[in-house]
Amino acid sequence: MTVAVREAGTTVDPERVLSTFLELVRIDSPSGHEQAIAERLLTLLQTFGVDAEIDATGNVVGRRAGNGAHADAAPLLFSAHMDTVQPGTGVKPVVEDGFVRSDGSTILGADDKAGITAIVEALRTAHEQALDCVPMEIAFTVQEETGLTGAKGLDFTRIRASLGVVLDSNGPVGTIVNQAPAADKLQAVIHGRAAHAGVSPEKGVSAVQAAARAIAPMKLGRIDEETTATIGLINGGVADNIIPDRVELTGGARSRSEAKLQAQSEHMRRLLEDEAEKMGARAEVTVTRSYGAIDVPPDSPLIGMLEVALRACGLEPRLVPTGGGSDASVYNDHGIEAVNLGVGYTEMHSTTEHIAVADLARIAEVVLAVMTRRG
Repeated sequence: MTVAVREAGTTVDPERVLSTFLELVRIDSPSGHEQAIAERLLTLLQTFGVDAEIDATGNVVGRRAGNGAHADAAPLLFSAHMDTVQPGTGVKPVVEDGFVRSDGSTILGADDKAGITAIVEALRTAHEQALDCVPMEIAFTVQEETGLTGAKGLDFTRIRASLGVVLDSNGPVGTIVNQAPAADKLQAVIHGRAAHAGVSPEKGVSAVQAAARAIAPMKLGRIDEETTATIGLINGGVADNIIPDRVELTGGARSRSEAKLQAQSEHMRRLLEDEAEKMGARAEVTVTRSYGAIDVPPDSPLIGMLEVALRACGLEPRLVPTGGGSDASVYNDHGIEAVNLGVGYTEMHSTTEHIAVADLARIAEVVLAVMTRRG
């Protein structure tokens, strides 16, 4: 096994960073089953001087007082999520040629255990070396992959931080995701009329056909550079010889433009309702806001602080937008200005997911630089 050599000027231990990452990815934590990793992280945080607990939602939350020159600084929230997508049970990490990947039978889980590792190892280093740090709040959340459930379940009355750093983005270390879309969830039930498909099909109204007629002309996929949409789930019918009288659909739209998001959601709703009506069916469509948009300006104090830390680590910051949601979306909804940092993993949510060993140490070093206001 080959590990990174500690670079001049760094303070985290690359071998230990790798060891922590390998330990965490071996702990099964598919969405909804994060207890084992939560308990391990709780122990680690408490060891590093963090007042931590597992909350009612299952998140690991904690607080660490500032010390030294930064004792009275404003607190910062650091966050990553504990859950992984499937197949994520029984991960067997392989380290070769400077990269960590799975054995090919599962995902690796760098999304988001690389982010967790960075926070954990930065805290460990600061604790061991008695480094001056800003006050910190920590949130390791559950079920991010299935609807940002953990972040939405946090007790925000207990969070004092007004700025947050989320470690949960693919892309190179040095990337700052400062723009992300708002998202609407669309749920529809189309009611038709059942009939025997062979004896009296003319007496039926097919909910499946009504759904198909609505979806066929619907604008889906990439709408423009800011907007996407999908119909992701369709469920209906009871037998192949019965005209189906009920179909359920779930989908949604995302956009960094509120006007475009509203237009896309209304386009999808209108097609479902109109096409159902044309066939003598009826569509019940509900559109709900899943989370709001992120738009942290380049001249914000948070961006400036991160740019200083990245440059102190020899990295050139790069601001980028994304088309996905994250816990950062929820934090912004609650008045915490938060951005997402590129952690370095690639091909997430696939069995070819991987991350460079050097990037594991590099992002931990960046987090430590932010905690200690290096630069």
